[in-house]
Amino acid sequence: MASGDAALDWLVELSASIPGWRAGEAARAVAAAAYDLAPNPTIVEVGVFMGRSTFLMAGARRLQGNGQVHCVDPFDCSGDPASVPHYVDVLRKFRGQTLEQVFRSQIKHFKLEGFVTVCKGTSRQIASGWHKPIDLLLLDADHSPDGAREAFESWTPFVKCGGIVALDNTEERVYEPLHDGNYRIAKERLKAPHFENVHRFGNTTFATRL
Repeated sequence: MASGDAALDWLVELSASIPGWRAGEAARAVAAAAYDLAPNPTIVEVGVFMGRSTFLMAGARRLQGNGQVHCVDPFDCSGDPASVPHYVDVLRKFRGQTLEQVFRSQIKHFKLEGFVTVCKGTSRQIASGWHKPIDLLLLDADHSPDGAREAFESWTPFVKCGGIVALDNTEERVYEPLHDGNYRIAKERLKAPHFENVHRFGNTTFATRL
């Protein structure tokens, strides 16, 4: 397998085979953020759907030979009102499989089991028992204002100084009602004195915790 830039491009290309929405420069930025972490990082992904972003991050860590992506999701197609119909519609194409079954089959297909830990439950449930410092946190679950705020406040305290927070669905556009939670968080909360180096690739905003 190739390394460096060519390998990340390969991961982005291959990720398109997994149903999901992260693509292009946002997909490459997520893979690169995971790839560039110090050895043996702890990565937490809140909201995994069928595993496209999981593949990008776990695939990047497989290239490096270490690290773990902890995938937090209740696997019940829940979320904000604008997202749920899309989740259900995509899952319907998998002929009766549950969302968790589809996710696990993708991880197995790409031989990433050793780099992925499934944490089945809501963001609040899993965060309440969490204790490990986080190197990279990707928030991509309930995009309602209340849901996004709850996930942000539950998980960012665990991000270590110098760690990265990434928020999906933060580009400048007109959002459907109750679907702009992460956009609001990026605008209102990703700033000094708690964060620096705020930048966006496609629909994903990254920031470094101070």
